[in-house]
Amino acid sequence: MYDKEILEIFDKLNIVDKLYDKIRMIDPVLKRVIHDNTEAVELPVKCFEFWGNNKKCENCVAMRAYNDDKTYVKIESTQNDVFMLTAIPVNLHNRRVVIELFKNITESMVFGKSNGIQQNEMQNMIDRMHNLATVDSLTGIYNRRYIYEKLPVVLSNSIMTNHSIALIMADIDFFKNVNDTYGHLAGDYVLKTFAQVLCEGLNRESDWVARYGGEEFIICLPGAKQNAAIEIAERLREAVEYTKLNYDEQSFQITASFGVCSIVPDVSIKSDQLIECADKKLYEAKRNGRNRVEA
Repeated sequence: MYDKEILEIFDKLNIVDKLYDKIRMIDPVLKRVIHDNTEAVELPVKCFEFWGNNKKCENCVAMRAYNDDKTYVKIESTQNDVFMLTAIPVNLHNRRVVIELFKNITESMVFGKSNGIQQNEMQNMIDRMHNLATVDSLTGIYNRRYIYEKLPVVLSNSIMTNHSIALIMADIDFFKNVNDTYGHLAGDYVLKTFAQVLCEGLNRESDWVARYGGEEFIICLPGAKQNAAIEIAERLREAVEYTKLNYDEQSFQITASFGVCSIVPDVSIKSDQLIECADKKLYEAKRNGRNRVEA
């Protein structure tokens, strides 16, 4: 469908072909390789399979490039090699794709120790960089950036499989009062505890929690229908309400409100619309008295 455009793009990339070990075009939403300059690759193939762990990248710079229409760079590793990956967004005639440029920099990563220690330090460094990009520094859960990189992928999978997806927006009630009464350090403690309670309340590996901003959090439940999502939200609400908080020799409790949006999406549905839907339900929960679930 896009053969002519793709070939024209790769013809232009011939000038830098010798500078990189691999150049490919991907659809970061579908996680699919569209074109690869390596003849040995048989398409179709999932883009994350190159890294050898059969797991979608949590720090996906291709998705970031796709969302922001900007070029991004990251360091990533296979079992034996380290690569500098450059992700460049490209607009075809009716969709956006991403060009990925791979440069093997294994020999440039010098730590001055034995190979075993060197590999461990290398992987630890890469893991730390990934965490800085996708993990909220206060709560230790995923951050807003992760939401906007992960949610479109989950949504796309739901569309292709015709499965439902549920999104829960959670907000701590009267959080400002916590800061005003006990101080901002106590507020940080509350946010960390709240995040922990939400994470502990989820049972499936596919479910995830992220901090959307301030005292607002998002819970994503791929495949969950509305009744199941409401049940989970109610269980989380009760867990928050009955959690006793102890800070600086003071004991107190908090409550939270939850907005649930569950749909079987079609191609017209975007991530922002799903978030907006859950946010509206959260607003209803706040308006109707707080410490409740609305769907």
